[in-house]
Amino acid sequence: MDDLTAARRASTGASDELDALDVALAGDLVTPDSEGYDDARRVWNGMVNRYPAAIAYCESVPDVRAAVRTAREADLPASVRSGGHHVAGSCIAEAGLVVDCSRMDWVRVDPDERVATVGPGATWGDLDSATTEFGLATPGGVVSDTGVAGLTLGGGTGYLSRKHGLAADNLVAADVLCADGELRRASAERNADLFRALRGGDGGFGVVTAFEFDLHPVPDELAVCNAWYPAERASELLADFGAYYRDAPDETLMAPYFGRIPDEYERGGDPGLCFFGTYAGDPEAGEDELGRFRSADALADESGRMAYTDLQSAFDSGFPHGRRYYWKSVYTDELTDELVETLRERAAAAPGEGSSVVVWPMGGAVNRVGKDETAFRRRDAAFVCSIEAGWDDPMTNAENVAWVRDTAGALREAGAGGPIPNFEADTDDAAREDLYGEHAEFLAEVKDRYDPEGRFVGGRI
Repeated sequence: MDDLTAARRASTGASDELDALDVALAGDLVTPDSEGYDDARRVWNGMVNRYPAAIAYCESVPDVRAAVRTAREADLPASVRSGGHHVAGSCIAEAGLVVDCSRMDWVRVDPDERVATVGPGATWGDLDSATTEFGLATPGGVVSDTGVAGLTLGGGTGYLSRKHGLAADNLVAADVLCADGELRRASAERNADLFRALRGGDGGFGVVTAFEFDLHPVPDELAVCNAWYPAERASELLADFGAYYRDAPDETLMAPYFGRIPDEYERGGDPGLCFFGTYAGDPEAGEDELGRFRSADALADESGRMAYTDLQSAFDSGFPHGRRYYWKSVYTDELTDELVETLRERAAAAPGEGSSVVVWPMGGAVNRVGKDETAFRRRDAAFVCSIEAGWDDPMTNAENVAWVRDTAGALREAGAGGPIPNFEADTDDAAREDLYGEHAEFLAEVKDRYDPEGRFVGGRI
């Protein structure tokens, strides 16, 4: 039986329940026989090609409750789609019910309390646009159409993370519609186990219908470094970079990445190393601090000042909806000579222009959160290296996936280890163990408590 046939059979078997849901929803219900089904089942990652039994577009908490009740009564697996931006595409349940919250994209800001309450369908662009009106922001995302929900549930690194922590660290409360149909408040004071699981546990515990975040002051403009160098200088440049981060100020978030030098620059098309990052503080001080990553012999230097919302959307064009993506990531405590050389060699072997390897610094506020306060592991890591392939030709699927896997394997052999949820494309048992490590048993207990039947299949626990 092919996947579409299985989806149709599941939809037909639950036709009475789905018909009742269609009447109850303020939003729309899409099934395999509906016009627009093929578009509705697609997500950001064009590699994901799954066939759900139905997609319920929810516009309110009552809609979400009705969808969850239907999944339970029809004995359908359920998944939750918000931004639909996760590289693993786990928001689409095969032959199940997708609880789509994308239309619940509201944002409410309390500038006096410095708190934002956010609907599950909001993107980081929605949130940043609302909060920066008041000179405020919360850490998260480097592509503006990424969903707030998925990134936060996976931990969520961003340009403000060294100064203010992960997106998950700034989550102070959440409303969760659980598998039993009850709406529960999760915070440090109420349902604290569920709250901890939501902060980096990658979801699958219920439908979060509202997120509440702490906000922090952000300047009108930020100093930004954007300088390209030849890849062969990686050993020298990354050695200096690693030494700098032993006691760098929390405000500095510099994330060098290997990629193809843009065509408009000298040596365009060759492998290069770009130092891209920002300073989350006074821009004049930031320009002085970031100046160490700029040099007169750079191949190109487009450094300057940017509004926070412009910074947050600077890479949007490189991650369009529908392109094929496959990612992995590894932690490392030190940028050793062996690791840096492996990074350079593997980046040079990338199969296409849409491939890159990013060296993302952790530390600062990220390292100062207790390891049992959230479900995010390896708080003590110095860096995360993310290996990202993006391509359009389906005939090159195998070589792009192989490059990412081989690169992750080579980095592990050089001393790195372990992925983070936001950058892991695989959902098998080995990936799950790597993702959660010492938190895996706790997350399984929370899953059993709030979803004992395993109704929600989008998470990895």
